[in-house]
Amino acid sequence: MSNRDKDQGVDLDAQLQAAAGPTHRPFSRLDPGATSRGAVFIESVADMCAGLQTCLQLVHSTDLAVQARAMDDDEPAPSLGVVDRERLLRLAIAVTGALASGAQQEIEWINAQAPKRAAGQEASK
Repeated sequence: MSNRDKDQGVDLDAQLQAAAGPTHRPFSRLDPGATSRGAVFIESVADMCAGLQTCLQLVHSTDLAVQARAMDDDEPAPSLGVVDRERLLRLAIAVTGALASGAQQEIEWINAQAPKRAAGQEASK
């Protein structure tokens, strides 16, 4: 520690120790006791759909602004440039693919569990 820090009353060691722990805590809408396989998937779907909605709204508003400018209306400049618009559309395509794939995996898991449940119900009769 330099003399300058001591002269100003700054305790860098204490500041570093206080900041050593992570300040970020993962966000979840789920109750800590409700973290089943299906619940976590549904939470992911909700997050991805909210992001998709935002992407598509931005692309749509940009398209409307471009059309209005083409008709010589006094519309403001589009929200997105061509590259940003394409990036958001590619993101939307990737997310919908991930959602479809995840849903298919869940369907396969559910179908694989069905015979086990049926066998358990038969045994309990």
